Amino acid sequence: MSIASQALIEVETYLMVLARIGGMFGFAPLFGSQNIPRQVKAALSIVLALVIFPVVSLPAGGYPGNLIGYALCIGKEILVGIIIGYVAALITVSVQLAGHLIDMQIGFGLVNIVDPISGRQITVIGQLQYIIAMLIFLGTNSHHVLLTAIAESYRLVPIAEFALSDACQTGIIMLFRDMFSLAIRIAAPVTCALLLTDVVMAMLARAVPQMNVFIVGFPLKILAGLLVLAMALPTFVGLLRGSFQGLDRDIVLVLRGVR
Repeated sequence: MSIASQALIEVETYLMVLARIGGMFGFAPLFGSQNIPRQVKAALSIVLALVIFPVVSLPAGGYPGNLIGYALCIGKEILVGIIIGYVAALITVSVQLAGHLIDMQIGFGLVNIVDPISGRQITVIGQLQYIIAMLIFLGTNSHHVLLTAIAESYRLVPIAEFALSDACQTGIIMLFRDMFSLAIRIAAPVTCALLLTDVVMAMLARAVPQMNVFIVGFPLKILAGLLVLAMALPTFVGLLRGSFQGLDRDIVLVLRGVR
C-alpha cells in the first residue's frame, strides 16, 4: 500500500470519528449548550477526535469507494453520536418535565422564560431544577462518562456498522419509561402537598363561606409548594445522582442494539 493510500485511509477514519463526536456534542447535556460558542465545540471535537482515532479499528470491508457511500457512512456515525448524547439528555428532559408539572400546580405555569442553555421556553421551577441538574452532572463527573462512552462506543458499534435492531428499540422505550418515572418521582412531593392544600382550602370554603378562597389559596399554594420543594431538595439530588451514575449503563443498553 502506498503512502498516499495509507494517508487517505487515516483521513477517512479521522472524519468518521469526528462525525460521531460532533453528533454527541450537538445533543449531550452541557456540551450541547447554546452558551458554548460553536468554535469551542468544533475545537473540542477536533482535539477529542485526534485522541481517539488512532485506536479505532478500520471497518472489515474498508470504506466505500464512492462519495455517496462514504457520505452515508458519515451519516451513520453522526446518528450514533446523537444517540449517545440524547440518552444523556433524557435525564435533563425529565427534570424540565418535573419542573413544568410543579409550576402548573403552584401557579407559575404562565411565567415562561427562555432558557439560555437549551434555547427553549421553560418555567421558573424547571429552570431552577435544570441548573441544579447541571451542577450535579458536573459534580458526579458524568461529563467524563460521556467522553468515555464515545470512546467505548467503537467496541459496541464499529465504524460504518450502524443498524437499528429490535433490542435498540426496546432500550429506547425503556429509557423513555424511566424518563417519565423520574419526572413523576421528582414532582411527587410538591404535587401531593399541593393536593392536600387544595383539600384543606375546600374544607375551609365549606366551613367559612365568607372567605375568598381564590385570594387566600393562591399565595398559600405558592408558600406550601416552595416550602415542600426546599424540603424535598435532598431527595431530588439523590434521584439525579443515581440517574447520572447509571448513565453509562443506559448508553450501553441502547448501543448494544445498534448493530
